[in-house]
Amino acid sequence: MPKNKIDSVNKTSQCYQQEHIDVLDGIRILTILIIVWFHFWQQSWIIPVMGKVSLDWIPRNGAILVDMMILLSGFCLFLPYAKEMVYGTKTVPAKKFYIKRIARIFPSYYLCVIICLFCFALPLKEYSGSEFMIKDLLARIFFFSNFSLDTLFGTKLNGALWTVCVEVQFYILFPFIARFFQKKPIVTYTIMILISIASCGIININSFNINTWLYAHNSFTYSCVFANGMLGAWIYIAITKYLKQNKLLDIASVVLAITGLYLYKLMCHSRMQSDDIYKWQIDNRFALSLVYLLIVFSILMGQRIFNPLLGNKIMKFLAGISYNLYIWHQYISVKLKEFRIPYWEGTVPPNQTNDTVWMWKYLLICIAVSLLVAVLMTYMVEKPTAKYILNKVKK
Repeated sequence: MPKNKIDSVNKTSQCYQQEHIDVLDGIRILTILIIVWFHFWQQSWIIPVMGKVSLDWIPRNGAILVDMMILLSGFCLFLPYAKEMVYGTKTVPAKKFYIKRIARIFPSYYLCVIICLFCFALPLKEYSGSEFMIKDLLARIFFFSNFSLDTLFGTKLNGALWTVCVEVQFYILFPFIARFFQKKPIVTYTIMILISIASCGIININSFNINTWLYAHNSFTYSCVFANGMLGAWIYIAITKYLKQNKLLDIASVVLAITGLYLYKLMCHSRMQSDDIYKWQIDNRFALSLVYLLIVFSILMGQRIFNPLLGNKIMKFLAGISYNLYIWHQYISVKLKEFRIPYWEGTVPPNQTNDTVWMWKYLLICIAVSLLVAVLMTYMVEKPTAKYILNKVKK
């Protein structure tokens, strides 16, 4: 290819080949904010309404956006490997990958477990015996809490942490999966999909003998979600190598994004009509992840359209504190209500008596405290500790 043509291609595709993709920050924080909304809605019962249109379906289905978080994780983690496949650039060794993940994830996670245990669970005598306390603690320490019903839903150490366990389980295997994907992408993708389909099928066959609450959160069922994220990263890098920005692409991106959001809404309503929402998640996990991939892909293709909305400074700041916002918000909302903040009398919680004044006060306090804790934990724990660990390793 002539040099002037290569320069033209590189210039037009520069938006797509940047090291950090800003719009992904926006997608990530919007995903987490809806999950946060879901957990606050569970406690406050405030029904969102815009005019005469109820938006209740948005927070009510916030739980299934965990799948979007996992898809984004697979997408972002595989991007360097996809660039190596397409451009020949070198990726970080497995050892460095593990160190970066440990520095990023572990400090905030373990501090959260320590605070929940020593500041709340033990002083408040939340454990009925030492046996479950030890099991609960070990499940958190070694990241297997999503494999047992009591440590998943009965935990006293922050219920939201189970998703971190799923992520870490994938992190352990990821460098090996990524290398195999680079060599045999279709084979690897197919195997990951089959693992998910097989595990979901086993759950459905034994649905009368097992609890779908537990098995809907089984890491094997998320294999297809992670696989679609990796596949999306590979296709994205491959097709944007010579992609030119133009108005037709912008229009197509907006249309596809709207289509993806509409499909997501249809799936939300389908879930709300289901008799077993956990079985619905198992049955629709693969299809839902494809809808999420469509939304992500369309936004990536139309970056110059979506960047002002999703890649601005506010979104970047919120994305920066998103990890600590996620791991703390649910626990904070539950404890505030448990401690009667704001204060309420009687035995029936105010949300059940439709005390809207209390409901709004409670919601605003939840938002304020969660954001404050997220900021403090990010800038006093997560970032400095990660920097210290990475600097220590370099020496």
